[in-house]
Amino acid sequence: MTHALKMRKQFILDPEKIKTVKKIMKAKTDTEAIDRAMDIVIADSKIRNVLMAIKGKGSIKDIYGRCKN
Repeated sequence: MTHALKMRKQFILDPEKIKTVKKIMKAKTDTEAIDRAMDIVIADSKIRNVLMAIKGKGSIKDIYGRCKN
């Protein structure tokens, strides 16, 4: 993601959640952890939108014969 503009904001957040996200992300700072978590949420949303757009289109061929329809 491009980071053209940075803004200073104040939020009231659960410190345990920040600590957990920081550990999961292996982030050095709270800001880094939150920024990376937001990147994941944005990417997830884009993936979800693509999957919903292709839902029901095409088909999957079972070349191994596992599905008996």
